[in-house]
Amino acid sequence: MLKHRLAAFVVGLGAALASVGAWAEELAVIIANENYRNLTTVPNSDRITALEADFLDAGFEVVVIRNMTSRMTEAEAVRLWNRMERADRLAVVLSGYYVRTGDSNWLLYTDADAPSSFTLGAWAFPVDSVMDIAARKPGDALVVLAQSQTDIRRGPGVEPPVFDVQVPQGVTYLAGNRAQMANFLANDFLLPGRSIADAVERVPNSFVVSGYLPRNRSFVTNRRPAVDEAAVELAFWRRTQNQNTVTAYRDYLDSYPRGRFANEARNRINEQTISPQEQARIDEQALDLTRDQRRTIQRNISLLGIETGGIDGIFGRRTRAAISEWQRQNGVPVTGFLNANQISRIASAAAVRAAELRDEAEHRRAETERADRQFWQQTGLDGTDRGLRRYLERFPDGLFADEAKAQLDDIDRQQRRAARREEREAWDRTVMQGTLEAYQTYLNEFPNGRFTEEAKARVNSLSRPETPAAVVEAAKREEEGLSLNGLTRQLIEGQLDRLGLQPGTQDGRFDQDTRRALRRYQRDNGLPVTGYVTRAVVIRLLASAVQQ
Repeated sequence: MLKHRLAAFVVGLGAALASVGAWAEELAVIIANENYRNLTTVPNSDRITALEADFLDAGFEVVVIRNMTSRMTEAEAVRLWNRMERADRLAVVLSGYYVRTGDSNWLLYTDADAPSSFTLGAWAFPVDSVMDIAARKPGDALVVLAQSQTDIRRGPGVEPPVFDVQVPQGVTYLAGNRAQMANFLANDFLLPGRSIADAVERVPNSFVVSGYLPRNRSFVTNRRPAVDEAAVELAFWRRTQNQNTVTAYRDYLDSYPRGRFANEARNRINEQTISPQEQARIDEQALDLTRDQRRTIQRNISLLGIETGGIDGIFGRRTRAAISEWQRQNGVPVTGFLNANQISRIASAAAVRAAELRDEAEHRRAETERADRQFWQQTGLDGTDRGLRRYLERFPDGLFADEAKAQLDDIDRQQRRAARREEREAWDRTVMQGTLEAYQTYLNEFPNGRFTEEAKARVNSLSRPETPAAVVEAAKREEEGLSLNGLTRQLIEGQLDRLGLQPGTQDGRFDQDTRRALRRYQRDNGLPVTGYVTRAVVIRLLASAVQQ
């Protein structure tokens, strides 16, 4: 049971809870593991526990637990569980070393020593427990995992953590570097009145951000006293100078990439030995890329045939992997981070690829139209039922599809008038069912009927669909997952219209004309013909727009 899983959750919890009075409506729980006995000490945990003051200023009651070990009682765990369960709004900040088994991340207790998958339950508690209780407060729950970049010993069956995880609906989720996280929460996320979406626009590139990110809601509504930012930065810099390590200077630059002492911090770093990976991270951070710039980079990499996992302006795990793959393909050091030269090379290559795709689409479209006109000359001009249906079977969205359908409608009306009542009723039932079996049954009963040609055409269409039904259904789900707003839909319709594909009225509603235009576009570009907007369609349409 979850409460028993939470039994491995607290040390010294009695004292922590005793310091707080009545049940809180807004509760923040901060767990900071720093002094690991058998592993490297975690730096900067004091910056996580210092968030207590920021949450208090924001109107939260706060429970802070430092250096949690495996020695605790179930009663203490249940008390914290009940406290969290009864809170109207909940924030949980976890800091320490994490590991992973299967699909679950775990936070290690400070007395853990390279646990295996068989002993992990005794030396760590599952982050899933926090997600479970946060899921009970949709729209009012925050889960934060503050990370350490230091690698640790792990036993058999235990893997490094993966912070890009599935988040319950209604839960805001953040994961990132411990020092950066403390600075972001204190100076951006916990500002009163700032919406959650506006706040996460300011996160460092390396953060994982997902879940509930509304534009019209702030996580903090209470006022906070004014902060002397210059004094805070100066104090931070003095602590950095006292430590005089690469990690300390890096933490300063993470928090103040354009700070008063940024150049000096970079010079101090250059004086010490740092890895190429670390230097690449610092170089990219110095570019201070906006979210729109990051979206452009993701689009360009996707255009080059490397999947980035989305075009959202957040450089998560899949985008970093895509950057690494581009670097491998182009013979540059593989770091997962970009510099200005590499960004320029990607943009240039994407522009070339966009032009190639445009030329390929125009060539394919010209060939299709030539074949379309030629086949219409062979089948459609005589106006026969069989010829018109042969044309539509081969070119369902062709140049003469509307004319063929109109002529077939006239033929159908004539056939209905001429058909016997028994056959008309049988045909109406067949059309209503619309299945392959229904049309075959009609043909068996009326092999020379008035609607035989149409029935044969429907059988051919259902037997050999242009695109498998499973592919069409997957594309439909992908379009729904993109959550395209009205303006984006109008932009798509506008681009289809500029390409001469006749999407109909550009009103943001994907009607029959729009779907037909999408199918034509997909045929021209060698994409699965579904009539739905997928990520591949968006990327290609953007490429077409760039070249115009």
